[in-house]
Amino acid sequence: FCTLLCFFKKPKNNSKTKKQKLPNMGVDLHGVQKSKHFVRRASDTTNPYIKLLIKLYKFLSSRTKSAFNTTVYKRLLKSRRNRAPISLSRLAIVMKRKTVWQDASKTKAPIAVVVGDVLDDIRLSKLGKLRVCALRFSREARKRIEGAGGECITFDQLATIAPTGKNTYLMRGKHTGRESEKHFGAAGIPGGHAKPYVSSRGAEVSRGRRAGKGYKSKAFKHH
Repeated sequence: FCTLLCFFKKPKNNSKTKKQKLPNMGVDLHGVQKSKHFVRRASDTTNPYIKLLIKLYKFLSSRTKSAFNTTVYKRLLKSRRNRAPISLSRLAIVMKRKTVWQDASKTKAPIAVVVGDVLDDIRLSKLGKLRVCALRFSREARKRIEGAGGECITFDQLATIAPTGKNTYLMRGKHTGRESEKHFGAAGIPGGHAKPYVSSRGAEVSRGRRAGKGYKSKAFKHH
């Protein structure tokens, strides 16, 4: 029994003895890799002009306390899908509302700023004088703006005209206005508004009414 006690007796702590190093433990990153909220810090564009504009407005947003420059910088970083185009008719309507109470002799009309493309609208018969700044103008849109006595401005020109965004009006197009957005969802479901891909809308709408038409929806009721 004494020999067993001696065997299980704790060894004396010698200061000379080296401590054993524990192996490096890993970190459980299950479910952490996926970021819940992702904000773009850089653009994936290969366009050298947009790259220079990003540098310019990043500098302006850091050196000025202007929310305009910060907003333009954030929108320049966005993908093309999120830089939706805007039509001339929409520009004309909004800018008319903005300037209808202004006295043209005393105050200058604000510059409409679009971080995206400006496109022509053939439904618009008459266009007033506009000063528009955009990343790109379609050929017809540029012709109509300049023909009406307006001005097409680039963003590097805008940085010299209004470095803090004074007397400007930021606008953007509808990002859900794409054709593909109309097809999202299942066409033919009662109460749904998804656009079918088929040429015959009747054939698509009849889906779900009975088992022989793809499937039978319980929600559908014959009136």
